[in-house]
Amino acid sequence: MFRFLLYLFETGLCLSLLYLAYWVFLRKETYFNFNRLFLVGSLALTLIIPLLHINFFIPQGSSLEHPARDIERFQSAYEEMIRLIDADFGTEPGAEHRAGGRNLLPSLADEGGNAPELGRANVVQKKKRALSEILIIVYIGGLIYFLARFMYLVIRLYLLAKRNRVTRQEGFRMVEIEEDISPFSFFRFLFINHASFQDVELDHVLEHEKAHIRQKHSMDQLFVHMLAVFQWFNPFAWQIRKALKTTHEYIADKQVLNRGIEPIDYQALLLRQVIGYHSVELVNNFNLKPIKQRIAMMNKTRSGIQARLKAVLVIPIALLIFFLFADFTLKGSDGALFATGPGPEGLWIKQNKDNFSKALLIQKDRISFTEGMEIRDYYLKIDAGTLNLSQREGAGGVDLKYEWKGKELNLWWMDSKTSRYLKSEANNTLDHMLQGMDMNIDLPSISRYRLMDENIVFRIAYGKDPGGGSKLTFNGKPFGLVDLDELVVKEKNKLNKLDQASLTTLFLIDRSIPMVLVDQVRNELRKINSLRIAEGGYPRGDLELSPLLYHTVALPRLLPPLDAKVLDKEEVEKNGGHIHTINLSARNTSPRDEEEALANFIGEHRDGKYVLSLEYDGDIPYGQYVETVDMIFNVVYRFRDELAMHNYQLPYDQLGDHLQWEMRKAFPMALSETMH
Repeated sequence: MFRFLLYLFETGLCLSLLYLAYWVFLRKETYFNFNRLFLVGSLALTLIIPLLHINFFIPQGSSLEHPARDIERFQSAYEEMIRLIDADFGTEPGAEHRAGGRNLLPSLADEGGNAPELGRANVVQKKKRALSEILIIVYIGGLIYFLARFMYLVIRLYLLAKRNRVTRQEGFRMVEIEEDISPFSFFRFLFINHASFQDVELDHVLEHEKAHIRQKHSMDQLFVHMLAVFQWFNPFAWQIRKALKTTHEYIADKQVLNRGIEPIDYQALLLRQVIGYHSVELVNNFNLKPIKQRIAMMNKTRSGIQARLKAVLVIPIALLIFFLFADFTLKGSDGALFATGPGPEGLWIKQNKDNFSKALLIQKDRISFTEGMEIRDYYLKIDAGTLNLSQREGAGGVDLKYEWKGKELNLWWMDSKTSRYLKSEANNTLDHMLQGMDMNIDLPSISRYRLMDENIVFRIAYGKDPGGGSKLTFNGKPFGLVDLDELVVKEKNKLNKLDQASLTTLFLIDRSIPMVLVDQVRNELRKINSLRIAEGGYPRGDLELSPLLYHTVALPRLLPPLDAKVLDKEEVEKNGGHIHTINLSARNTSPRDEEEALANFIGEHRDGKYVLSLEYDGDIPYGQYVETVDMIFNVVYRFRDELAMHNYQLPYDQLGDHLQWEMRKAFPMALSETMH
């Protein structure tokens, strides 16, 4: 949608500027054929220029470099304006987006008291119509109206020709009409009411209309009318249509007078036609208004040298418009883009405290950076001392001053403020975080993840120290479980009271750590009623997720309170429920077998009356546990997606709250866990 809005804007602005050039320099001159050529050429340029992509070879440091950069900045400015109203803002380079299509904030509401709800984010629960969508709807509505109006005019002409006598003449077809309509021509058809004219007058009228036919003015009219329909919202589109139609009349009038007809007699005929008859839109009418300008042009002295100079002036104006709206790439004299040498590629982490991006990712000709919990992505060109960020490849952009020395990068987001970055040895923010811990952590992979809000999480890491023993840290610092209550209280006090209930423990646990050790930490959290947790890991199966967001990837869960009721299988079955048990301690099945068995079980119990029981012993490694939970959620959500597509032709994530509740009722996430 952005591309279309951009093209619509550029064609409209280009057309407006070219018409203004005509209005200022050419409209009062008698070079009618040149004026016609300029107006028709303006229509063609308007449609073609925004589609062009041209490489310009400009030596660095030349006098042309700065004007070219100014044009790039001008293009970038209006592109940014259009992006601000674009509903597809997140899919274009330079736009903010939530990578991977998942929510940033977890929703851990318990479903029916059974187990915490989890899944991919609800992409948008209740979408507000973006401004761009409203504009497109209005534009399409206007387009349909004016197209329908155009078709009505064409059909009207067809019916007029069909119900009247048509005779073949030399070079045209004459339609002898009875309606009180001023004579007009449309392509090779000349419509005229013979009874309205004397023989001498008829010759004048026929000569005028035959001039339109010989000059093929109807082609111009059709072209300009369709452009006016395309740009129906642009008043200059209708003005240029009117100007071209008037120019056609000037040309036809001139050809009539050149055949020796007395101007006074011809002008009197025009006046009588204006007073007595109405005209038809879309065609070349004999009595086209304003008649005053036509008579003035007949009596005007032929334009001289000064007018020719004006005509010459419109050429640089047209060239300027060409450069303003053509999509071009600047290259140096050697043919290389103005980026020089290999850039500072890699992951950069900010060292000082300010309001600008905490991390940058530079990859060849692209740069991404964080803005809160969102990512902005731009095309990148590197000049001497500046990074040029643009939203389209090869287009103009914004220059940021930078200094780069080895592993240090200074970047001026504002002229008065510098952000200092150090290059990370890691390829993503999660690995960078793990490298900063004095222990080894091999995290599991998860696919049913969400992106956690860093402002409402604290991290508990459990890994292997250099000596091979286990190590436990709280936000990067070693701690004992007896201190957990105090540490969590301090984290809560950093938040406002509305957010304190959302504070979440984000686990970064080595996949080999036995569940008995993990369960000890969980029990301490249950004792202090800090029940929101999230299992951290690497994103699996999502190549679109930005490496700048890896550290926020997690599988949100909800711990049961200390007084939670233990699952009674006999009671569940007595009440008509069904239980499917996944026993990780039974090592005689493969993960694929477990997934297939779970899918068969849920498929057989589509009434939602089931409980999934996950059982394991304390020796089960954390990685196996997390990946099993992830598998369970994937299977349940697969059924929800299938039902949503069957009932509403939309995936589950794109349904509203009420319809999602309907899917959850059919396929609840009723998961119970037991460690033996």
